[in-house]
Amino acid sequence: MPVANDLDEARLRRLAELRDSGPTVLSLYLNLDPDRFATPRARSSEIDSLLDAAHREIESEERPHEQLTALRSSLERAREILQPTDAAWAQGARSVALFLSAPLELEELLRLERPVSDRHAIGDVPFIEPLTQVPQEKRVVIALVDERIARFMRTSRDGLREALTVDDEVWGRQETGGWSQARYQRGQHEEVRQHIRHVADVLKETQRVVPFDQLLIGCPEFMWNEVIDALHPEVRRVLHEERLTLDVPDVSVAEVERAVGPVFEQERAEREEQVLAELRAHLGREDGRAAAGLEAVLSAVFERRVATLLYDEDLQAAGVRCPHDGWLGLSGERCPFDGTATEPRESIVDDAVRAAVDESAEILALRERPELGPLGGIAATLRF
Repeated sequence: MPVANDLDEARLRRLAELRDSGPTVLSLYLNLDPDRFATPRARSSEIDSLLDAAHREIESEERPHEQLTALRSSLERAREILQPTDAAWAQGARSVALFLSAPLELEELLRLERPVSDRHAIGDVPFIEPLTQVPQEKRVVIALVDERIARFMRTSRDGLREALTVDDEVWGRQETGGWSQARYQRGQHEEVRQHIRHVADVLKETQRVVPFDQLLIGCPEFMWNEVIDALHPEVRRVLHEERLTLDVPDVSVAEVERAVGPVFEQERAEREEQVLAELRAHLGREDGRAAAGLEAVLSAVFERRVATLLYDEDLQAAGVRCPHDGWLGLSGERCPFDGTATEPRESIVDDAVRAAVDESAEILALRERPELGPLGGIAATLRF
């Protein structure tokens, strides 16, 4: 079954822009990892545990009647949506995020492609920080090519899908009467070359009509150089250097997904190394192109200077926010810029992530990376 992913940049940005005047937004994250929640009973127990925790928090604080009514309504609606007996909402997902708020007319469920820990949040904004830890949608095309067949697959909201198969007529390997062996082989090789040129043309036209960000190719080793040489420069520019080794005619889409998974994980790790090296270089030069520590990063986010935000995914910190101009700080009863009374924030890191998303910064939530420890668990490279 293809892995589902409803998250894209437009949805993330829209959620980042939502804000109510009070804490009426209920955010729920539910882990659907089949290794842990394979049975209906296990999933039902998990859903009950998550909703019960949200219920306890809703009822544990004194709230204005309108807010309490809105949150109770959202919780009841969550119970209706997350029915364990009719789990179409979970089809193909490794986890889901659900956001509900009656005053904002918000009801959005997102299926996610990797497990996210169970958690709930109540606030005046959707809690989107866990979503930034999910790899964002990249338009990827995978071309599987042998001497006769080419299969084209591309990523979509529902996972990997097969888009096109090209089956070119190429002479078989057996000699037919009246042909010398040398002449026969020359004819066969020429038709293989025509097949490769056909593949290159399909990729060029695809890039023109429905552009993609990355190309992976699987083909026999002896064909690799010829396939690469045939690619149009605009297509070759997005080629990933990793060559997939797969049985082109018979491999399933699920097997292709498993094969490319380590490629994407390695790519993410390499990107993290690249940004960390850039961060160290800027910090060493003290050129003003990097910020380290929560206070410095919050200042850079407010000034809309962040190019890439890096933080430890387990980092938690409270702070304050100005509801008028969006200033973020660790403390202070008044905004230092306009004097507006600040509002307390339980997770100022989530507010920083939200603001960085709004200014189109790259977000990297680091896991098991000690490099940010001496920097307070958070840092950023800056545009200026």
